[in-house]
Amino acid sequence: MMAMESPAEMLSKVEENKHFKVWKDQHPQGYLSHFFCPITPDCELKGDWEIGFYDPASEKMTVLTCGKIVALKQNEDDVFKKPEQRVEKLDVESVKVSFTKAVDIFATHVEELFPKAGRGDGFLILQSLEQKPLWNFTFITKELKFINIKIHAGTGEIDSHLSMDLIDRGQ
Repeated sequence: MMAMESPAEMLSKVEENKHFKVWKDQHPQGYLSHFFCPITPDCELKGDWEIGFYDPASEKMTVLTCGKIVALKQNEDDVFKKPEQRVEKLDVESVKVSFTKAVDIFATHVEELFPKAGRGDGFLILQSLEQKPLWNFTFITKELKFINIKIHAGTGEIDSHLSMDLIDRGQ
């Protein structure tokens, strides 16, 4: 498992890969949409980064993993989104806050935003939402809630946070 290089370095590594080159030839309108990685409660990476590329023509996602080697994980899969939602292009040049810095910001604010939320494993996505690059931290808590903090990857500011019950308790 590899530490987080800068998104630009990882993207460059993926763009040199034969799987990506074949995909790009077949999907000239396709673009980078996200970086994804499962994480521990302490924000340590649990696997290789998965880098998603979206083709607006087919409305399909292709995912490559980036670790010691670059490999095709998922070729042309459906995207789970609301019909009116767009999958935004992620501009890695707009990402000024590193993974390490984003984890520090998360750690600084998580206890005040979610006191006593015993975190289990989670995942981290670097993506663009509403034309903003965001580090999107999501965890499942021991109380069966999702907690989420989005950090602006350009400024380091907390963009939003929420807690949501995983199951409807019928209240």
